[in-house]
Amino acid sequence: MIKAVIFDLDGTILYTLSDLANAMNKMLSEFGYPEHSDLNIHRLAIGTGARNYVKKCMPEAVREDEAQVDRCLEAYRRIYDAASSVETKPYDGIYDVMAFLSENNIAINVLSNKPDSPTKALVETWFSDFSPKCVFGERAGIKRKPDPEAPLEIARTLGVEPSEIAFIGDSDVDIKTGVNAGMVPIGVLWGYRDKEVLEESGAAYFAKTPEALIEILKELAQ
Repeated sequence: MIKAVIFDLDGTILYTLSDLANAMNKMLSEFGYPEHSDLNIHRLAIGTGARNYVKKCMPEAVREDEAQVDRCLEAYRRIYDAASSVETKPYDGIYDVMAFLSENNIAINVLSNKPDSPTKALVETWFSDFSPKCVFGERAGIKRKPDPEAPLEIARTLGVEPSEIAFIGDSDVDIKTGVNAGMVPIGVLWGYRDKEVLEESGAAYFAKTPEALIEILKELAQ
């Protein structure tokens, strides 16, 4: 029986791709680098933290210049923090999922590899009505997903066994996080990765729609 869920943010409960890509392209333009107009490039580049996203989008010739990566990352964060909710919005049906969890006293939590500040700001903007318990992005001194450090911290904070938590995400990173933490890994199919990727990573369940996710959670909550 699950007593809590941990959601990924980007591609799971929020559509953020356009705002991420727009901020990245503005940063690239500031530094005189080619922009990436194909959203698919951005879709495949996100998920392992802002620094890795920046590096993947920079020209290959300068990716190993860590000082330059630092400058680009600082600029990207500045641009994104100022415009993180222009086109961002919850996926259709996600509020129904949140309502189901709230009504059944299943604790809502969010864990992202996005920097901590915009993670908290976006969750506060879009999901504060559902009183999430723990909301964390990337933090200094805490290993990023798929390391289990952060989700196990959430489990301890809640006083819940890891096996009583569903880890819900759209990427291989999320599924591996759930597996590594001993949680129930659920893959959603409306996000930024394909089913095959989630399957290979060890997803125990797949939800094609938020409605299907509710049915999975009903089963796990019994």
